[in-house]
Amino acid sequence: MASAKRDIRSIIDSFSDDLILIAQDIARERVQRAVAEWQAKNEKVLAKKSRQDEKAQRLEEKARKNQLALERIERVAEKRRAREEQKAAERALRLEQRLISDAEKPERKPRGRKSGGLLSEAAAKKEPTPPPLFVHKRRRDGEIQQLKRGDDEASLTAAATASSNGANSNGAPAPSPPVAAAVPGEQLRLGL
Repeated sequence: MASAKRDIRSIIDSFSDDLILIAQDIARERVQRAVAEWQAKNEKVLAKKSRQDEKAQRLEEKARKNQLALERIERVAEKRRAREEQKAAERALRLEQRLISDAEKPERKPRGRKSGGLLSEAAAKKEPTPPPLFVHKRRRDGEIQQLKRGDDEASLTAAATASSNGANSNGAPAPSPPVAAAVPGEQLRLGL
């Protein structure tokens, strides 16, 4: 009898194990079917959510790239500022050294060529000539007279007589020059 009870118990245990496996398979199938039905119903929602997730991921990636680029730009700008400050400091140091060295050096006479050359002593001592006047005076008869600098009265009177001897552009004889033409120094002072 004990062996019969043992056999019955082993049969019941194997049967219960089989029932448990069958129940697990059925439950798994029903869960998979329910998930498939839910996915079919909510496919659009899931697709939208996956698109949003992808978009969020792309935005995060883009923001990270932008941040890295901004940091790179800031590093380059910082390096450039540092280089410029260093160059400015070097320039200031060189200028200071030059000023110190110039202050320490005795003044030397400028060296020139002993003879000849463009800046010889005779050319250096010569007074510079005044620039030419580019002022013109129109006479009453319509002729234009160029004013000249200096007391060169003879050349002015010669120019005045030459212009008075000739005819004006109309062919009519020119009238005699005014009295003021004989005194060029006075013309220049009066601004005529």
